[in-house]
Amino acid sequence: MKALLLIAHGSRKVSSNQEVADLADKLKQQTSPFALVTHGFLELTSPKVPDAVAKLVAEGAKEVTILPYFLAA
Repeated sequence: MKALLLIAHGSRKVSSNQEVADLADKLKQQTSPFALVTHGFLELTSPKVPDAVAKLVAEGAKEVTILPYFLAA
């Protein structure tokens, strides 16, 4: 099963973190080769990248594509 992981820096600003979570949710609804989509942050907030990867693997991901996303407000 293929998965997509959006990685963002993480912010103290809740709305910036929510923007990344919302994008991941929108991508889940799109037709794509990814059965699973989630997000993770490098620092300052959760979920951290290792936790997001572990979650995807626990949900059955065999291949994870990582997409750095550093365009949040």
